[in-house]
Amino acid sequence: MEKSYIFIILFLGAMFMLQYFLTFLQMNSFKEYFRKFIKEGKVAIGIKKGGFKSGSIVMFGVDENGTIRNAAFINGITVFARFKENNDFNNINIKDIDKEVLAGTKFPKSLKQAILNAKDNYLRAERGEEIPMEKSPLQKFSGLIKKEAE
Repeated sequence: MEKSYIFIILFLGAMFMLQYFLTFLQMNSFKEYFRKFIKEGKVAIGIKKGGFKSGSIVMFGVDENGTIRNAAFINGITVFARFKENNDFNNINIKDIDKEVLAGTKFPKSLKQAILNAKDNYLRAERGEEIPMEKSPLQKFSGLIKKEAE
């Protein structure tokens, strides 16, 4: 019986290390595109957290006039997802992106929401406002538990 516990602990430890390594690779992918885009101007980032559904992160490289010069997206559930460049929004002003523009695309819903979040974040930053961070699913769940306990 004791050997099975050791095996389970070693297995869970190995899975934790694998997840850590894959998350590290994913963050390096993010940093690579961020560095590339920031050299050419401003960077607008939009996030749609997924929880158990597909989440998305969008990064737009934007010039001083608000024109999108570069775009990269990541969309998926697992740490296996990687950023991919996309040219669909190149030479479009970020202020012109809205639900109607996105309706003509085949992007997943979470990616469309992240694109709109990037636009909103860009406009807030342009006005000098603070950009609020969306709570993670775990933070939302813990907030529900605290409310019920009160």
